[in-house]
Amino acid sequence: MAEASNEPYRPLTVDIDRWASEANVGTAKQLFGMLDVIDGNGALRRALTDPSRAADDRVKLVHRLFGERTHKSDTVEAVSGFVHRLLGNEEQDPAIEIVSELVKQRSANERQLGDGIERTAVMMAAAAAENRGGLNAMESLVDELIQFKNTVDHSEEIQGAFADSRASAGAKAQLASRLMPNASEEGALLTQRAVSEPRGALPGRLIERFAEVVADRQQRWIARIVTSRPLSHEQLEKLRQSLNALYQRDLKLAVEVDRSLIGGLRVQVGEEVIDGSVTHRLGQLQQRIGA
Repeated sequence: MAEASNEPYRPLTVDIDRWASEANVGTAKQLFGMLDVIDGNGALRRALTDPSRAADDRVKLVHRLFGERTHKSDTVEAVSGFVHRLLGNEEQDPAIEIVSELVKQRSANERQLGDGIERTAVMMAAAAAENRGGLNAMESLVDELIQFKNTVDHSEEIQGAFADSRASAGAKAQLASRLMPNASEEGALLTQRAVSEPRGALPGRLIERFAEVVADRQQRWIARIVTSRPLSHEQLEKLRQSLNALYQRDLKLAVEVDRSLIGGLRVQVGEEVIDGSVTHRLGQLQQRIGA
């Protein structure tokens, strides 16, 4: 691994909303596969995180390494790709674009890039669940991951099987599949990934991190409303319809009363905050007059 940097460790992140509407489990699998290649090649890791190398050069390396890989077993896809290239409108592979965006960023160390790819793969799996069934599918995915973690945590035998260095990654993935026979496609991918390629982490802890990433994505479907006084059913319904129209999705409303707001309300959807409270407006006024 690279020598320690003076820069603080922070996760490499990318806004997946650019690709989320088309997200599927296949893209998440691709990202995990690219991660395995990068994790398994020290020279490649160093090249992709070398601060003296131009960001564009690092991106070109990603495209050279992964862009030339084709799915030769799928003749139709190969012909379709050829036609796109012939017409000059080749579609970019989302996984390659995502890794390209990550390698553009300056890494504090080699591990940081791998962690960023892993986290983004989980985010794409969450987006795939979101596309499949919205909030309910993401809630179910979190439940599956927590259920799997609890199963592992409560059995020393299972923990020993996953920690056994003599067992192959495939065998561990098969055991995870037997433990979760009715898991969704996204749940199966993430649980099997956590036990077969934990990247130095305990599978249970890694599953917990995966669940946290999915839960973060899930927050985009929850409107957290803080109001100075209880709202009537009619007011809530009007607010729900307005927010659903604004965000183009059927949001789940979580309402909390906080009389310190004096009046008005504050709405948070994901990381976006709409603050119409009297307290907030008073604070803005104080800033303007220098109070």
